[in-house]
Amino acid sequence: MKICVVGAAGHVGYVTEGLGEMEDVVLCGVAPGCPEEDESRVRRLGGDSATFHSDYRAMLERERPDIVAVAPFYYLHAEVSCAALEAGCAVYCEKPLALTLEDLDRVRTAQAESSRPLGMMLATRYAPTFHAARKLVAAGAIGTPTVGYAQKSYKRGNRPEFYRLRKTFGGITPWVGIHAVDWLRWVSGVEYSAVRSQHVKLHRPDYPEMEDGATCLYELANGGTAVMSFDFLRPAGASSHGDDRLRLMGEKGALEIREDCGLQLITEAGTEQVSLVTPPLGPFADFATSVRDASHRCVISTEDALRVTEIALCSRQAADTGLRVELA
Repeated sequence: MKICVVGAAGHVGYVTEGLGEMEDVVLCGVAPGCPEEDESRVRRLGGDSATFHSDYRAMLERERPDIVAVAPFYYLHAEVSCAALEAGCAVYCEKPLALTLEDLDRVRTAQAESSRPLGMMLATRYAPTFHAARKLVAAGAIGTPTVGYAQKSYKRGNRPEFYRLRKTFGGITPWVGIHAVDWLRWVSGVEYSAVRSQHVKLHRPDYPEMEDGATCLYELANGGTAVMSFDFLRPAGASSHGDDRLRLMGEKGALEIREDCGLQLITEAGTEQVSLVTPPLGPFADFATSVRDASHRCVISTEDALRVTEIALCSRQAADTGLRVELA
């Protein structure tokens, strides 16, 4: 199986780590997403084995890969993904799949016409805590998921130039919030029906269109609700880059995921520290296996990737307009 990578601005480490989990898989080509991207990072990604190409479209034509990992500047995700799908390749893309609903429609059409699998770099589903939480809820441990809380907090640091503008970065909800949007939907097994949202911009004028935070209120299809917050306000001295949290409650109990306590299940019997098991495959190896073997079901399906991007973009729209947005 041949793999090509376009760009090195996203989480391409998932790909290089995943290559080590699989046999008969080779990284054959790398290319930047545009001339402005740091060529040296892309060359390092390819190492000694992959051929460097200055133009990714020429690379697709020459290498004819089975899978293209898409990780250029975020505003190029849709363009590169469509080109790869149209070339007959499966696509494993950094999140979000697109920065606008119009571009997402183009990706959706390209995928449907090609019938090739489309994956997205949402690694939280593979974290042992969230993996176990999903199984607990599916087994009925908390009853019907009714109220949820989720948090995604990042250190801001000094980010690349393209983070300064909405048209090139996309905003905090499609980039940061999309993780929480995805994991609560996945763990609960409940779809979203509508959203209200608000952005916060008080700091770092040198990043004029990069929000400091956002809060979303989701109506769930079963009548429940979920509140989520996303921010770039995690202190530089914190022990980790990100702080991910989930609290999900039903009529039989609640579960909590926090950095300091792992996964806890709370019921009338008390609080239980849940034992964790690492999923058998990592994010990229799971996707690549589904490309190779159609009977293998990837943890993140094509439909999941498209849907969660749509929800994130609609949530951003709700904050921009101040209106409740239905998530049909």
